[in-house]
Amino acid sequence: MAIGYEIQDDGTSLEIEVNRAKLASEKAYLIVDKEGAKIYIWLGRTAGVRMRFISAHAAQNLKTEYGNGYRVWSLDEGEEPSNFLRILG
Repeated sequence: MAIGYEIQDDGTSLEIEVNRAKLASEKAYLIVDKEGAKIYIWLGRTAGVRMRFISAHAAQNLKTEYGNGYRVWSLDEGEEPSNFLRILG
């Protein structure tokens, strides 16, 4: 089971349905894989440096919420591993 969050410019996040088609190239998302104890930062091709920084900070906050057993992985659009794509469906 995975939970998705769209990162906003102000650092807040909106919970979203985890779906590959909904990921926009100008945005950043956090995808929490509960089974694998991973938090993925998905960075769109045109996401700016500020959005990258904000998403990294938000991922650390989520790691605190979910527990230190979770690992954070940063992924760039177009370079996603197959296990991540399976999570998205």
